[in-house]
Amino acid sequence: SIDLSSIVYTSGSTGEPKGVMLSHQNLIENTLSIVQYLHITDCDRMMVVLPFYYIYGKSLLLTHFCAGGSLVLSDNFIFPNVIIDTMIRFNVTGFAGVPSTFNLLLNKSKIRNVSINSLRYVTQAGGSMAPSVQHEVADIFSPAKLYIMYGTTEASPRLTYLEPDMLKIKSGSIGKAIPNVEVIIADENGIALPNGVQGEIAARGSNIMMGYWKDPLATASVLKNGFYFTGDIAVTDEDGYIFVVGRKKEMIKVGGNRVSAKEIEEALISLPEISEAAAIGVHDNILGEAIKAFVVLKEESISDTSTIRQKLFSVLPSYKVPKYIDFRQSLPKNESGKIMKEMLKNAT
Repeated sequence: SIDLSSIVYTSGSTGEPKGVMLSHQNLIENTLSIVQYLHITDCDRMMVVLPFYYIYGKSLLLTHFCAGGSLVLSDNFIFPNVIIDTMIRFNVTGFAGVPSTFNLLLNKSKIRNVSINSLRYVTQAGGSMAPSVQHEVADIFSPAKLYIMYGTTEASPRLTYLEPDMLKIKSGSIGKAIPNVEVIIADENGIALPNGVQGEIAARGSNIMMGYWKDPLATASVLKNGFYFTGDIAVTDEDGYIFVVGRKKEMIKVGGNRVSAKEIEEALISLPEISEAAAIGVHDNILGEAIKAFVVLKEESISDTSTIRQKLFSVLPSYKVPKYIDFRQSLPKNESGKIMKEMLKNAT
């Protein structure tokens, strides 16, 4: 069970992809935990639009086969109405997507005007989805339950989930650890930090990878002090629910302030005219770094830099408001739907 089962590559959305070595035990233990908290049975039928070489897609395959369920496969998500029709036709009980999946459904499909009566649950992972979008997705798919989940390829992939009934109470949270996994907010030495103090999400359990393929230095940089360090900065509230602040690599240093790209993106997406957003740091002679945002407007929406910045000043401190805003028809994504920020940085 500890033998190598798969080498699954990370998405490379913030850097070079790495080959993650997962053992049979890694995949089996994580699969069993997911089946448990999602209550997957042999009656479930999952609509799969994610590729199986992506760890989220692979997890859909393993969990439903483990429970004796079934999968409905399609690689035609560029035509979202076809997917909706397929879900209705085959009476699917589950649907899974990354943030861009739901963005496409909300803005370029008929999902608001149909009912998928067989649908029992919906899961979202593969990156942060703005709370405003989470609530919209939950309302549209109701009475199906929306599970917000967090994980990494290195964790086979799941680490935490938020119970659907807590979505509004703990808005923006990634929940708590899944069964059989320990997750803490740690300092650089792997010491758990108290509630309210920011640190790095660290985890341990039988789901954590063996290491990176032929990259011992990268392995040692994340597997240390008995934990796997995810690279995500987060904080827990008084009830132990985890809230991600942002990626360590994506923190933007504006003057003496550290700004989370995630916070900027969520503020942008909360504006009614914006469907997608990405924020990066660019060189600034005075501040060191300035915030640059890339936005995609919703169909038939019109806006400009001045209008958007003015709206952001009402919800963000002035130093967090992007200095530059670049309007795009679309944002570059990989085949699993993640926004490729490295491409945006290289084009700047």
